[in-house]
Amino acid sequence: MKYQYLLFDLDGTLIDTTEGVYKSAQHALKQFNINVNLEDLKPIFGPPLKYSFLNLFSLSDEDASKAVEIYLERYQVHGVNESRVFDEVPKLLADLKDAGYRMGVATSKYEAHAISALEHYNIAHYFDYITGANINETISKKHEVIEESLKRFNITNNRKSALMIGDMKYDIEGAKIAGIDSFGIYTGTASLLEHEKAGATYIAHSFNELSQKLLDEFYLE
Repeated sequence: MKYQYLLFDLDGTLIDTTEGVYKSAQHALKQFNINVNLEDLKPIFGPPLKYSFLNLFSLSDEDASKAVEIYLERYQVHGVNESRVFDEVPKLLADLKDAGYRMGVATSKYEAHAISALEHYNIAHYFDYITGANINETISKKHEVIEESLKRFNITNNRKSALMIGDMKYDIEGAKIAGIDSFGIYTGTASLLEHEKAGATYIAHSFNELSQKLLDEFYLE
């Protein structure tokens, strides 16, 4: 087995949250007289939410914090109904668990909300640990979340045993900083050649390709 531990991103990797994220961000920004279309919001996927409001839309620190609150108020009510698990994910997770992999989630989404979403879609039980951003954002950037996830698995020195799987360049870049390999999967959120440019260790263009690598090629190594 080439890897023992698989860390999955959440939004855009396990769950298609595009509609809920976009609509909640639009709603939050509108309160500050910022009107954006879906194309403007594409970069919001991946980084911590407050970072996006600060750096993409030039809100002050106070307003960015308020925008996060407004976003979460809407997302918690409507987000689940505007999201869906990718069709291939439940079987993939079941097969990986049966194969003996230990799995975790490493997401910049707030941890409590990540747990709630995974439980709602009945896939939380596949993961040993669900690690996300904390409410005071001392853990929020992708590499910080990955580091915390590795700590929970008690992985310190033997980082070659862990693999980060995600749909955006932030997952790849975070894995690099944390010193682990990465697997970029194109699910519709990343731009053309995003994973290649970010330097992903492996790349898949479908869940079928991802499954073949993890359950056949890597499993036999």
